[in-house]
Amino acid sequence: MQRWIVVTALTTALVGLSPAAQAAPVRDGEPSGTVISLGEARIDPKIPSRVLVDATYLCSAADEARSLTVSVEQKNPEDAASTAFGSARTAEADITCDGNQQQRQFMVQSKTSNWLPDVDAVVIATVSNIGSTPSAAADSRRMRLAAS
Repeated sequence: MQRWIVVTALTTALVGLSPAAQAAPVRDGEPSGTVISLGEARIDPKIPSRVLVDATYLCSAADEARSLTVSVEQKNPEDAASTAFGSARTAEADITCDGNQQQRQFMVQSKTSNWLPDVDAVVIATVSNIGSTPSAAADSRRMRLAAS
């Protein structure tokens, strides 16, 4: 019973964070909210332990605390004990929150092994912007990491 309650609460919270639910039109003088959307993820051709992830985000309250993070996890289909994972966080000063859509490329370094081309990975991006409504958004996808 407790698991069901936790899953229901978590699902309800995540539905509130979905980018589709956040995509309200921006009117002059109104806060534009907080949204993020993942783009392509590809392995760095020079350093195979790095993956480059494209993300598009929007936030509006520049004078409040904010963060932008991307995480990647990939299991090796031939070795169940091997998982590549890593995350990248952007410094608060480097996050532009002016109500306009921004694009950023993240470099995520695997802490354990090289990324595998054409193998599924779970990619998660979050942006938070205290003072905006909503104050956070997330996007997560299962995608194949492309070789550059």
